[in-house]
Amino acid sequence: MKNALYFCLAFLVLFLLSTCVTTVPPAGTAAEESATVTAYVGTYTRNEGWVNGQAAGVYEIDVLAQSGRITGQRLIKKVINPSFVVESADERYLYVVSELAGEDEPTGFLYVLDVADNFREVSKLPTDGKAPCHIEVSHDGQYVITANYVGGVSKLYRRQQDGSLVATDKFQVPATALAGRSSHLHSAQVAPDNETVAIADLGLDRIWRFKLDKTAGKLVPHSQPFVSLEPGAGPRHLQWSADGKFLYVINELNSTLSVLELAETSGELLVVQTVSTLPAGWRGDNSCADLHLHPSGKFLYGSNRGHNSIVAFGIAEGAGTVTLIGHTPTEGDTPRNFALAPSGRFLYVANQNSSNITAFGLDETNGTLTSLGQSFALGTPVCLEF
Repeated sequence: MKNALYFCLAFLVLFLLSTCVTTVPPAGTAAEESATVTAYVGTYTRNEGWVNGQAAGVYEIDVLAQSGRITGQRLIKKVINPSFVVESADERYLYVVSELAGEDEPTGFLYVLDVADNFREVSKLPTDGKAPCHIEVSHDGQYVITANYVGGVSKLYRRQQDGSLVATDKFQVPATALAGRSSHLHSAQVAPDNETVAIADLGLDRIWRFKLDKTAGKLVPHSQPFVSLEPGAGPRHLQWSADGKFLYVINELNSTLSVLELAETSGELLVVQTVSTLPAGWRGDNSCADLHLHPSGKFLYGSNRGHNSIVAFGIAEGAGTVTLIGHTPTEGDTPRNFALAPSGRFLYVANQNSSNITAFGLDETNGTLTSLGQSFALGTPVCLEF
């Protein structure tokens, strides 16, 4: 009996010791948990009728890299309706659109802010169209492209040594393409080769194609000038695969995702798959907004406004086609843009009409999202950029 008792006591002591050892935080954990990354937030600042802007301009938020939680915010620049922001390739400059579309506002503007100099305004240039809504930066950081939702204009700018931009070219949707319809350019994407440019035209259900002539600073129409999508699709945002073989398109108006493949022989982009972004059987008003590819290239995410969810797809290696993983509620109203943290482990959603940013953990093995249970208040957020 005593032997048995001693054995049990010895086992209990060993168990407690092992528990104590395993619960001691490893060296450096505290520092890792306090390490932060920052992200920029674009917003709406005034009542436009379809959105009641509650913000004051562009904000910067702090995010704990380890836990994913947002810890603070600050206003960095007062701009009217800075609905899209993006950082330069070297992280020195922040590009910001001012989405103006009033009767007495013939053009929107593109701002260049110096990050290293307390966000000093370096340039303010017209976009030559109303409601500029997207900015794209070439992979070498030398060119910037804006898309105007009104006016059918996409403008090209070249970066100067002092960080300022100079306009070098613009694409104007030809009148022959309209046929009584309106062009609504919504985004541009430079392919991994840093030469091919695709521009989504929500109004004409087209993807316009160009070659970026970096020497002349020109957008040269591709031999396949455009790709037509299903009538009424409304292509909005684009994402190239890392190898440039596939172009993913989220369609705002019919709530679908289209997969386009680059044909090896002809060089043409061909639609090879179109799938719904909504759950089977769901009925209600919905419009899609943003689209992002996970750094691993295995997963693709899109935002549903109305269903108020992030849809996740798995990508078939080599084939490029997608399979539905599932839908995650955004815990807010009208999820506009969203962003993946640099680590690929977290996803953040800008919920426009509920004025909050929500955070989700991302399982890198299966692509699923899990709420972190945080709703961070910030007026009418619409764009997030790490």
